[in-house]
Amino acid sequence: MEESQHIPTPKTPTHESSRDQRLQLQTLYYTAGWSVTDLLLTFPKLTRRQINYALDNRPTPQKPGHCGRPFLLTPHHRKELVAWATTDTYTRGVPWKEIPHCLGWGCGEKAIRRAFQLEGYGRRIRRRKPPLSEKNQRERLAWAEEHVLWTDEQWDCICWSDESWCPPGPYSRRQWCTRLIGSLELFHPDCVRHKWQRKIGWMFWGCISGKYGKGEGLFWEKEWKTITKLTYQEHTLPVVWKYFFNHPELRFQQDGGPGHTAVVQYLADRGIELIFWPAFSPDLSPIETMWKRMKDILSQLDPEVHRSYPRLRRAVQEAWDTITDAEIKDVIHIMHQRC
Repeated sequence: MEESQHIPTPKTPTHESSRDQRLQLQTLYYTAGWSVTDLLLTFPKLTRRQINYALDNRPTPQKPGHCGRPFLLTPHHRKELVAWATTDTYTRGVPWKEIPHCLGWGCGEKAIRRAFQLEGYGRRIRRRKPPLSEKNQRERLAWAEEHVLWTDEQWDCICWSDESWCPPGPYSRRQWCTRLIGSLELFHPDCVRHKWQRKIGWMFWGCISGKYGKGEGLFWEKEWKTITKLTYQEHTLPVVWKYFFNHPELRFQQDGGPGHTAVVQYLADRGIELIFWPAFSPDLSPIETMWKRMKDILSQLDPEVHRSYPRLRRAVQEAWDTITDAEIKDVIHIMHQRC
């Protein structure tokens, strides 16, 4: 006689799930990453339907007429939302008001914002991640520790110099993305900003100091080509030497570009004292803030994208002339916070 095959019957609830069990289920599923199968094995007295209900609803039921407005997006929707938004660099950059259309959901931007807040996510500015080695990190930390107790008078005696690429048209330096609040995803590959150089623009060199305000400015002419040791020494250093001849008590700061490091001895022979500058440290230099300020002014003065170099030159010069010595002093006097 053929043996009859056993067919398992659906499991029926033996008891209702408690509030603590529902809270524990949501924590294990949404925070620890457990699957529904893992929860069934851990809680054998609960059915799959009870577990799914606990995951999609609040641990404590709301009393009708005595509670606030319920959330449009359940914990299950929030988990799906986070998984979609953190797929790649494109989805992280999608504005929150466009997400309901992308997912086909019938909710608004407020529901999306609230869901991200409950999951610990927010809209933050993309950072530019420099290739910092352990040596660079140690040098930056040592420099900051050495200068963190400097006074404003000491910072005022530094001449800060740098070049900046000035393009025509609007200057947008901020790109937003969706990421975890805090520093955990600060430099996630999908959350950093990629820098693309425009085809048209003008290189402008300038220097500032807290004691004397705005210093010399220099347009890097097109026929000078790229910045090398010879071109930097031929065109920029005479301007530097003239400025320091009138202000010999200042110390000179420049970054570690190839053309800059090659003329260190040239500057030393002429009595210009250089300060050590750690690599990949534009965030420590106050002149970088002035470049951003200058480009904001340039965007207002000449908002159209064009290909006229004479027009761009006039606008860049006007933007540089608009920066005041008071603005420069204010930026330099927060070097303590930068360090």
